[in-house]
Amino acid sequence: MVVVTKHLLDAFMACCVGRRDDYAYQRSDGRYYRAGCPLTYDVVYRHLQGVQTIGSYLIDEYGLCRFAVFDSDASSGLVDLLQAQMQLAGAGVPSYLEQSRRGAHLRVFFRDPASPALARRWLLPFCPSGVEFYPKQDALSESMPLGSLVRLPLGVHRLTGECYPFVTWSQGQFVPVAASLADMLAWFSTVQRAPVPASAPSLVTDQAAPTTPRAISFNPVARTDSAGSSLTIRDWCNQQDPVAIISRYVQLDQRGLGCCPFGAHHDDGVDTHPSFRAYYPTYPDICCWYCHVWRQGGSLFDFLRYYYGLSARDLWSHILAGGHF
Repeated sequence: MVVVTKHLLDAFMACCVGRRDDYAYQRSDGRYYRAGCPLTYDVVYRHLQGVQTIGSYLIDEYGLCRFAVFDSDASSGLVDLLQAQMQLAGAGVPSYLEQSRRGAHLRVFFRDPASPALARRWLLPFCPSGVEFYPKQDALSESMPLGSLVRLPLGVHRLTGECYPFVTWSQGQFVPVAASLADMLAWFSTVQRAPVPASAPSLVTDQAAPTTPRAISFNPVARTDSAGSSLTIRDWCNQQDPVAIISRYVQLDQRGLGCCPFGAHHDDGVDTHPSFRAYYPTYPDICCWYCHVWRQGGSLFDFLRYYYGLSARDLWSHILAGGHF
């Protein structure tokens, strides 16, 4: 058995544990079940020894989060998230790769606790297509009182019996950051925590609320390729999977319903009952979402413009420059 000191546990928990007054444990089928009791040192120790496996709720009891996770289930997950890691590094944001059962995780540890809404506006632009981002909610609500959870690192996955390490790219391959569990725990005291920006692009709050879903006012900017054809905003929208992209910003059920992310248009600034719906457009229409409380809707381009508080021209310039969402 590896000797794990309280000092090692503190460094590990400061990086990877969200909520302290509750957690979830993983059963043999891979599903998580709420424990309904505080997360103690003993519970974390048992997780690290492989006796049990637990998941941590990202948003803590104060409504803040101390880390974010990009989660890829693709077989190419490590490579895909390595590229995201490089993009984050270019923006001055340190992040750390972790192998997982089907792909990989990329974790960003925060220097100070941040609101989930701020963390999402800050980091979601770096999230590759097809990758899930946690936290999935802008805030806790009556319908989601605990929010999303992720498996605590370095524990044994109950389905595979395997433990997945943090890794780094070295000499053309991925290698663990440390050779033993004790060394990997010690490594947590050396990780860089990202400074959280004081603000991120805010939501648009001064839009009129029409009684029917609104169509986009198209920006005249277009990209011309070597063959002379132009890419318009309508073309770009038609090339996207709007429900898949919106689901990275809004937790949707099987019907495409979720809580509206534009809280300024709801009582107390939060949509506590699902009033937002994402759906696939019916050609030639490109509208793909609608909020029944705000009575506003539009295209995927609209959604991203409102979410980040950008002008149509600025958002289109970001897309043409290769930006992804």
